[in-house]
Amino acid sequence: MGYRHHSFDRVRLQIASGIEDSWIAALWQDCVNTTNNRICRWQSPGESGPEVYVKVYRRRPSHGLLKRWRPGRAIKEGNGYLEFSKRGIQTVPLIAWGEERHWGLWQRGVVVTEAIDAITVEEEYTAGENVELLRDTAELLARIHTAGLTHGDPLARNFLATRPDPVPFDLPSWGKLTPSSQREDLIRFLGSMLQLTESRETTQDLLCRYADRIDNLPQTEEDLLQESQNYALRKKQA
Repeated sequence: MGYRHHSFDRVRLQIASGIEDSWIAALWQDCVNTTNNRICRWQSPGESGPEVYVKVYRRRPSHGLLKRWRPGRAIKEGNGYLEFSKRGIQTVPLIAWGEERHWGLWQRGVVVTEAIDAITVEEEYTAGENVELLRDTAELLARIHTAGLTHGDPLARNFLATRPDPVPFDLPSWGKLTPSSQREDLIRFLGSMLQLTESRETTQDLLCRYADRIDNLPQTEEDLLQESQNYALRKKQA
């Protein structure tokens, strides 16, 4: 999918080819200017264009000047979708991403992705305890890591339960694979699965699925399982 630069007011976006400027303007008005929602599902009334999810990053009082000079999370997330696609990892289709800045300082950011009619892995497992879906997700995480990338927050709720493979989304924390980032991804993934299934045996099975499809683990299986259990406990107590 190709993208083009589009600017209006103090907003600078990259948008998918074929998306009209008027469509983007209407989306910005409906989902950014007139609501404080972080996520909205949007379909432009009376105009052609995809149904989308719009994620809005807004400035917080805690954001200092240095942070606001740097590219925001919307830029990183949009670039993450591009990098995943470039390396052969299917994600939700990216429609637009970019920022609004005033005097060079970050104000708001948006990431627009096409709406896919699928529930998350967490939701599907909760409804039917489909362990095979969790195994498929573990295999997908191994493919992401084999491609030299990390998700950054690979919780069960951040994958769609699509077929034939789950689809990752919510990528503002993605990065390049290192032993440290691989370890952090695995602890978060396994910890979320332990929270979801309440089964150490199932979580160990998922780690085995992952390990069968990748060259090296960043720690021993026992250490990863213990740290994942600690992670799940911290989240439960939070």
